[in-house]
Amino acid sequence: MRQLIDKIIVLKNIQLSYPTYFLLFCLIAALVYAVSLYWKSRHFKDSKKRLPLGLGLLRFFSVGLIAFLLLMPFLKHLIESQQDPIILIAEDRSQSITATMDNSSLEAYKTDMDALAGALEEKYEVKRFSFGEQVRPGALDSFNDPSTNISSQIEYFEDQFADQNIGAIILATDGIFNEGSSPAYLSSKFKAPIHTVALGDTTIKRDLLIKNILNNRVAYFGDVFSMQVDVQAFNAAGSSLKITVSKITGSNESEVKSESFNINSNNYFKTFDFKIDASNVGNVKYRIRLAGISDELSRSNNVRDSYIEVLDARQKILVMANAPHPDLANLKKTIERNKNYEVEIALATKPTPALAQYDIVMMHNLPSSDNPVGAALTTLKTKRIPTVFFVGNQTSLPLFNKAQEALTITGNVESMNQVQAIWESGFNGYKIEQRLKSGLPGFPPIDAPFGEYAEGAKTEVVLKQKIGKVETNYPLLCYSELNSWKTTVFAGEGIWRWRLFEYQQSQSDDKVFELVNKLIQYSSKKDDKRKFRAFVSKNVFKENEEVLFDAQLYNDNYELINDSDVFLKLTDDKGNSYDYTFSKTNNYYSLNAGELSEGTYNFTATTNSGGTEMKSSGSFAVQSIQKEQYDLTARHSMLNSLSERFGGKLYYPNEITALTNDLVSAESIKPVLYQRNKTESLLNVKWLFALAALALIAEWFMRRFYGSY
Repeated sequence: MRQLIDKIIVLKNIQLSYPTYFLLFCLIAALVYAVSLYWKSRHFKDSKKRLPLGLGLLRFFSVGLIAFLLLMPFLKHLIESQQDPIILIAEDRSQSITATMDNSSLEAYKTDMDALAGALEEKYEVKRFSFGEQVRPGALDSFNDPSTNISSQIEYFEDQFADQNIGAIILATDGIFNEGSSPAYLSSKFKAPIHTVALGDTTIKRDLLIKNILNNRVAYFGDVFSMQVDVQAFNAAGSSLKITVSKITGSNESEVKSESFNINSNNYFKTFDFKIDASNVGNVKYRIRLAGISDELSRSNNVRDSYIEVLDARQKILVMANAPHPDLANLKKTIERNKNYEVEIALATKPTPALAQYDIVMMHNLPSSDNPVGAALTTLKTKRIPTVFFVGNQTSLPLFNKAQEALTITGNVESMNQVQAIWESGFNGYKIEQRLKSGLPGFPPIDAPFGEYAEGAKTEVVLKQKIGKVETNYPLLCYSELNSWKTTVFAGEGIWRWRLFEYQQSQSDDKVFELVNKLIQYSSKKDDKRKFRAFVSKNVFKENEEVLFDAQLYNDNYELINDSDVFLKLTDDKGNSYDYTFSKTNNYYSLNAGELSEGTYNFTATTNSGGTEMKSSGSFAVQSIQKEQYDLTARHSMLNSLSERFGGKLYYPNEITALTNDLVSAESIKPVLYQRNKTESLLNVKWLFALAALALIAEWFMRRFYGSY
């Protein structure tokens, strides 16, 4: 391997850290020192007459040299560096290469590329890389990458070699890419030519393929979601086909949608839009399949799978009322506009339903004198079921004040105020759309109890009361949470008037729906109080991705700990089980399950903390990657335009020898010479100190020898 070669070509000069005239002071000081010691010295009367002169010169030299070094002198060199050219070779190792090249052609290509690299190494520095799904150093033997990202290879070269002497880049690929941006539009800063070796086959062969599938990754149980499927066909005009969408449950496959169609051209494209019912909860696997035709290039691209995570967001809501009221039917109709809410109405005069089955309970004009519903209120508070109170003229205020701590009303429900709603500017619990914010204050008045209002310690006010033209601080709508029990108070009745008014104005109840929907969402929002939780990093993985898990364990003070071991059992849709143990990292747990095969998986994490066994479960899906089989038509025109844009040429596999000769004889690929200045302090030159010391030692020895002292 040729390396960067440095050599000193010129010793430019010696420079000082002080003005040059300081050298004169050094010489004068050394001369004065030497003369003062040896001029007419009486110590050498019996010695040779020239001895004082020699000793004085030694002292003059040593003192002058030391004084010179005290001026911090430094040397300035001119360094010349030679960088030999680098040839970068990148080879496509994706599955589309082997799909269109037979074994003999592939082996011949690999032999020629090895010969190319060997010939170039005799003159240049050569670096080889393989790319496909990712960039890797070296020329790999296998062609197994399930996807191709050509742009990532060029971007890698730019990041790693932009400041080096790149003689040329050789890109061997079929031009098919299914990840990253198009290489044709890359704006690389490279000045080096990019030569391409065009692999694969540009012939458009008879083939059907599912080009793309578009759908939301998440749907809600009971909803209908859209799945758009792009179908492409080449040289198949006149064929009649059927496309089917099936749901995969374990080993069972059941058809949910299908459509027949005719191919009327040799370059056919059509988008099918299927409406599918989300009838199963979890990661649901759907398989889209095209019936094959004769003489088709590949049938592996006739089938594709897609995963939809279906969430069960349904909530059961009970509206429990003291007596029939217009509010009840209007609340039910408004709430049920959201398909995830199921509403039941029950009168307090009838037996109370099992409250534990409901996600939220609304108490309309309850508790009242006739129906104190004490047992129901105790159950709601004990089981921490979110509760909404609608206060009206049938509500018993003393019982209401005792039942909750969000709002205390001291007054008489026999006297009701006509109030309108105004927004509390300080509330930021959720976003309020502008149409509701500006429209609600203009709605007609509703009835609110007359009296004094006092908010609880942890009460959040959303709406306040406007009585006539006076804006008060009395809450109309407020929220509170104490001891994990969420309570909401709407201090009024007659919400049916708002809905009727909005219908008269705009033939819709969108504003009232949004207000009630936000009320329910905020009231029923549940905090995760579990002491043990296990998570998967996402719900759908590709089969070449590592599946990562995290787990958290809390003590009684809800502080993260990891004293106990955590185990994971993973089960696939075929019934196979796999056991893992989490690693302890800082104060939490982590697990890398590696790459898993295609399918749907359920997991259960278990631990034992303080003698209590805890579990946390979930599911995820692993999706197969078939990108390399979808399109096998090589894009040599794109490679040619890429080479032309960067001053290179396109070669075919049988022209690799010509590429070798062109690069070896290329006059434009030359070493690059750089010149730079290098500064070195003379204090680092140790032999100068040794010379000064030698002069002083010689002077001392001669003085001693000739009897000076």
